[in-house]
Amino acid sequence: MSGPGVKGIATDEWTTINEMDHHTGKTEVNSKEALLKEWDRITDEINTYWAQIPEEKFQEVVLAFGQYEGEAYGIILYFIDNEIHHRAQATVYLRSLGIEPPAFWNRD
Repeated sequence: MSGPGVKGIATDEWTTINEMDHHTGKTEVNSKEALLKEWDRITDEINTYWAQIPEEKFQEVVLAFGQYEGEAYGIILYFIDNEIHHRAQATVYLRSLGIEPPAFWNRD
């Protein structure tokens, strides 16, 4: 959501939720290597489009993914909350499998 979302805010070109890869089945992330590759791809997308967002854009009302209306800065805060939520989910799942997840505060 964050990669396409930042791109949408920067370009006003939005993918609908149903067109996103995780809904269409186009993305097959089924290994640690595939997950890390996808993470890097999305990070590059965020970095590329974030730099293209003019300051005044953050105050504009946008229709994210064709269905979520709000000021761009609020939509971005939702992206951050969504990422935190999914990181927490992954932590719970890993621990339930007896795997200690990496320390979230360690950026190495």
